[in-house]
Order: sequence, then C-alpha cells, then structure tokens
Amino acid sequence: LQEDYVLDRGAARWWAESMVWYGPGGVGTAHSRSDYYAHWLKPLHAGFSNLTMATDLVVCEGKYCGAHFYLHGVHTGEWLGEAATGRKVPIRCGAHARIEGGKIVQ
Repeated sequence: LQEDYVLDRGAARWWAESMVWYGPGGVGTAHSRSDYYAHWLKPLHAGFSNLTMATDLVVCEGKYCGAHFYLHGVHTGEWLGEAATGRKVPIRCGAHARIEGGKIVQ
C-alpha cells in the first residue's frame, strides 16, 4: 500500500498481472494490474499531492488480509470529477486481499 499510494512507484508490483480490484463508487472494477494503475493510482496521484498514510489495522489469516487506513493529501488536481480545492483532506480506506503465489489476486 505504501509503495502504491504514498511513494507512487507506478509499478503496483505486489499485484498479479491478472487480478480483480473492486474500487469505490465512481471508480469501478479493475481486471488487470494496468487497469488498477490507470483507473485508480494514476488519478489518485493526479488529484492529490503530499500524500501520507496512517495505518490503523492490518490483519492476515492464511491467504487473506485486510487493512484499514487513511490517506491524507492536498487536493491539488481533479478527483472523481471534482475540481481541486487546495484543502488537505482525509480519505478513509478499507482494503481486503486474497494472496496467491506472493501476489494480490483479488
């Protein structure tokens, strides 16, 4: 999460090439690592600068993991059709993952 959301490495390297990611309303579902980058990560980084992440909880059992965290950033670009406000905003996130072969597949 840190690499994708805060550091913007652009690789989404922990995701399998053939994966499914269920995004929030207004974003939709990604069916590949490149879709996930193009429709979630790239717009996120275009809409917000100075992103930080505060993780509240990470729990894993077997091949399943869940996390709750907040992203904080300055709204400096368009995000989901909303023009930049210049305000620092929190984005509350919940993530659930199924891991196969060391990669997130869903």
